[in-house]
Amino acid sequence: MPEPIVEDQLSFDFPAPWIALKFDHTAWYRETIKTRVKAVDIVAFSGSRHWWIEVKDCLGFEPDNLPRLRPGDQPAVELARDWVESQGLQDYVAVRRTKPFIVDEVAEKLEGTLVSLAAAARAGTGQVQAAHVLPAAGVMYPQAEWSLVLLLIWNPAAKDFGRLALRLRDKLAKRLQAFNIECFVLNEAESAPQQPWRVARLGEPQRQPGQDAVPARAPTPRTGPPPWPPGAARSVAGR
Repeated sequence: MPEPIVEDQLSFDFPAPWIALKFDHTAWYRETIKTRVKAVDIVAFSGSRHWWIEVKDCLGFEPDNLPRLRPGDQPAVELARDWVESQGLQDYVAVRRTKPFIVDEVAEKLEGTLVSLAAAARAGTGQVQAAHVLPAAGVMYPQAEWSLVLLLIWNPAAKDFGRLALRLRDKLAKRLQAFNIECFVLNEAESAPQQPWRVARLGEPQRQPGQDAVPARAPTPRTGPPPWPPGAARSVAGR
């Protein structure tokens, strides 16, 4: 069985024959690509099935992270921008939020990972570092099944998480529509349908895939009750 991957305080355990890479820690990314683009935390693949995972651990810091969960700029940013314009400095100074909207951040990391894999494919198998990540480039083939999970670690007692996850899921799906990718926004205690990994906080027992909450489908024209209960969020971008 492959060695577990540790990201923040979480341990991800993938069964054979799955191959999982902590992509932003691979030698190919860290030594060749990192100064150019960002990358997701984990890429995993088995045959034509691919899962990419981005972890955002906000547990205990939820209020501090609320601004990054909103697409618009905060009043302080608008105030600073107005001051720059009042001084006639807008052609020289750009005012931006310190932390981007989380959907844009995840999308940027996905796009950067694709660029990194394309560069690895161009490098070929003769480049050892590139060869290590090259099998993950299979995600670019049309027949590949591709899912993205934003694992947003949040206070499990928060009543608003389900609504928050649905909103972020929908925006993420729209942002990544061109990539034909299935999107999920999950809390630590939730699982996506057919996810292959088990996850546990360091020092705690692992959960079996799918043993807890199951995410809701993206809204689609249909009659009757939804196939899954509301909770975490699932969507298909471009499908």
